[in-house]
Amino acid sequence: MIITGQILSEELIEGVKKAIADKDRSALSRWTDDLRPADLADLIEYLDKEERLVIFDFLDPRGAGEVLMEIEPPFQGNILSTLDNQAISEIVHELDSDDAADLVGDLPQKRAQEIMGSLHENVSKELRKLLPYEDDTAGGLMALEFVAVRASALVQGAIDRIREKAEDVENLYYIFVVDDADRPVGVVSLKDLVLASPDTPVSNIMEPEVMSVHVNQDQEEVALLFKKYDLVSVPVVDDSNRLVGRITYDDIIDVMEEEADEDIALMAGVISGGMAQESSMRISRARLPWLIAGLFGGILAAVLINLFETSLEKVLALSFFFPVIMAVGGNTGTQAATVAVRGLATGDISMINIGRRLFVEMRVALINGIICGVLLGAIVGAWLSDYALGAVVALALVLIVLNSGFIGAAVPFAFKKMDVDPALATGPFVTTSNDILALFIYLGMVTLFLRVSG
Repeated sequence: MIITGQILSEELIEGVKKAIADKDRSALSRWTDDLRPADLADLIEYLDKEERLVIFDFLDPRGAGEVLMEIEPPFQGNILSTLDNQAISEIVHELDSDDAADLVGDLPQKRAQEIMGSLHENVSKELRKLLPYEDDTAGGLMALEFVAVRASALVQGAIDRIREKAEDVENLYYIFVVDDADRPVGVVSLKDLVLASPDTPVSNIMEPEVMSVHVNQDQEEVALLFKKYDLVSVPVVDDSNRLVGRITYDDIIDVMEEEADEDIALMAGVISGGMAQESSMRISRARLPWLIAGLFGGILAAVLINLFETSLEKVLALSFFFPVIMAVGGNTGTQAATVAVRGLATGDISMINIGRRLFVEMRVALINGIICGVLLGAIVGAWLSDYALGAVVALALVLIVLNSGFIGAAVPFAFKKMDVDPALATGPFVTTSNDILALFIYLGMVTLFLRVSG
């Protein structure tokens, strides 16, 4: 018996592979029957292309749909490309409208049209409502399955409505209350419905303050609303403020994971998701621009070092501390930038409190800079038997850390103001600029000191 919800074991993977190779359906059933869809999706990603198809042939349409929704996009695309139109149509019929729209929307246009033509009219009609919306909007996230009643309805009528829609609506948390124009005017929890008398008007027990999102609202903004107000479900409205769908917290968890993955990947200058399935050339094209930018930044740093060649000849040991200076400055900038980018992404930091954020980072940089500067200055002074030069190096490091902290914190806000994704541009810009400015401050102050003391 396989225990579900745990990390896959080599025993499980090898057992499934052997059952597939031996064409032993009973053994395959023993290995997979107790796996949840998410666990089965993880297993499938470990299998070869032919082995994955055996698993999908083994599943019924509903099970196949649940597993497909858990599989990473590159693997999902590979599987869909090998399934025939009838199999995909059967899977689409078993999915919620939002998941079905995502699946069909990811197919090539010609094949998507063929699938749409083979679906039942009511399913096809629902998909045509959802497909025009961009994937990263509330309309792209919403499901058309929800329960809504008029404010004048009685509690018993609302309960009857839930029973009618029970098969279609999963994860039901609230009943939406609408007026005669289908505009949301309130919500009722299942708990309040159960506790109320059957002949009580819904308007008497509903919460009149209902928060809704527009179909074209960005998914990141929707996620921030869920996070800020601890929502589990929210109605989606159109331009006329009519209720057209709902978004639940499980959809938002996926959005938060997607946005976090994207931001982390962009900060590193790479593409996110399914890297093992991407071509080497595509990965190279994504990373190469940032590597080239760093290369030219390094060349500029080399030019700076060359300009201060005379100073370095006088005190060659000063060049030994280049890695230390650049590492401390780089780490300071990266820490400040990471906090700023994450804060902007999660909504914990807004464009309104830029000054306060910069002030905090500058105070932190000053404290850290003084401590690190004193340590490095003492080491340089003892090493070269010149504590005056050590003091200059210490002061240089304090200025470098202050500069790096300011740039790291300020650059994400600047890019956000220019409507450039901070996660994409901050990392390379902060790293390269900090390296160049750190060398300029360090060598410039040392050169000035040598001229004054010489």
